[in-house]
Amino acid sequence: MPVSADAILQDRDGRSVLRFERALRQPPERVWSALVEPSEQRSWHPTPFEFEPAVGGAVTYLAGGDVPEMPSGEVTEYEPPRVLAHTWDDDLLRWEVSPTEEGSLLVLTHTFDDPLKAARDAAGWHVCLDSLAALLAGDRERSPGDWRELNAEYQRRFGISPEQATPPPQG
Repeated sequence: MPVSADAILQDRDGRSVLRFERALRQPPERVWSALVEPSEQRSWHPTPFEFEPAVGGAVTYLAGGDVPEMPSGEVTEYEPPRVLAHTWDDDLLRWEVSPTEEGSLLVLTHTFDDPLKAARDAAGWHVCLDSLAALLAGDRERSPGDWRELNAEYQRRFGISPEQATPPPQG
């Protein structure tokens, strides 16, 4: 099965869903640590967080992220070291880590209501996942993709005009 580094935009029950798949050379336990440890999230996640490790547990977004302050969220799935899903404001983020012969497959799905923010968020997650891969590989020199270029490409790909597209959050 080919693994894409780009977002796929889908519609599920009237909501927009961005889906990313990333092949990583590290085992699932290492990838899981980077997903759930705030000290590691700070180098790649736009809103580092702490959470109560159980379904229904609170998710607290920490100061110092790249987006404005976020309200607390809730864990909706928790199966370490394979699945973590939680609310992210009105959105749902689901992280799934599966073992492969070469390491792991990370699948991120981001479910949301406003289809006009698809390009903005796809570009953002693209950059974040590039940064996560660099963190896991120990590659501090590799820079992530350029958000503006990626945003323009995702707007084109998803058929969202720049005039209609949701702008980046101010934070």
